[in-house]
Amino acid sequence: MANDLEVLIELLPWLVANNGCSLKEISEQFQVSEKHALELIGQLVMTGPSQDGGGLVDIDFEDAESIFVTDAKALDRPVKLNSFEAASLIAGLHYLEQFPAIADGKVVSGLITKIQSVIPNPENLIDVVAAPVTTAVIAEIEEAIESNVAIEISYAAVSKDDVSQRVIDPVSMYVRDDFTYLKAWCRSSQAWRNFRLDRVVAIKSTSEPSSIPDVVEDREATRDYIGVIELDKAYYGTLDQVDILSFKEYMWHAVEVELKVYSRDWLISLVLSSGGRMRAVGPPDLVAGVIERAKGWE
Repeated sequence: MANDLEVLIELLPWLVANNGCSLKEISEQFQVSEKHALELIGQLVMTGPSQDGGGLVDIDFEDAESIFVTDAKALDRPVKLNSFEAASLIAGLHYLEQFPAIADGKVVSGLITKIQSVIPNPENLIDVVAAPVTTAVIAEIEEAIESNVAIEISYAAVSKDDVSQRVIDPVSMYVRDDFTYLKAWCRSSQAWRNFRLDRVVAIKSTSEPSSIPDVVEDREATRDYIGVIELDKAYYGTLDQVDILSFKEYMWHAVEVELKVYSRDWLISLVLSSGGRMRAVGPPDLVAGVIERAKGWE
């Protein structure tokens, strides 16, 4: 079954060619449930060349027995790109290519090659680099999830100087803020963890079946210490084990983040391990705790 992006790309031209079709016919054509088909049509009406002035696709789908595209805004026709648009699209595809967990690398690479073949100066296009994750790591995790077995990883800490060995039970992968994460049950800490995959130094599957608690713990409910820190915006992605309550962005590429964590001591350790890229702002006991522990390092 195709993913949502593939269905959305094919859906509008098909609806135009089969104007007046029923929701059931759409469901059968794209192998999705009728409820999901309706959700995808709802997404289509939010697309178009302009977000105002009547620039969105018009679809009449109040009656599930007869769905009509009244104005496709030319999105059902072949797309013509100028040089800037082609460069931007290829940059986006290069970015997507770095997340094999959510996109087929061969398909994305093929699209890049096709677009580059019809533009005059492909060597001058911009590129986008995200946190690197090897296809071998992704493949190992996907196989472990499919086979329902545990995996053993070597995982680097925030500072990259400390590498720990962990046996984990993988559940799912997701992408957030330029990073690919793995949600898993960590047997070492006996808790749910979200591992950043660019920090996985080594990985191998085990023969042990996954052993995940029957009741999924609500991690946020166990966090009861609220602190405020300031850090470089580029370092924001390291906050993968906290609950972000709010943040303020400053002109000098810094952000002030209010967060909820498991303990004050853990947050103090995080600030000190950042090598100066984080600063405790509040409450006063957090600031005092950082200063006190830092004195002990002298």
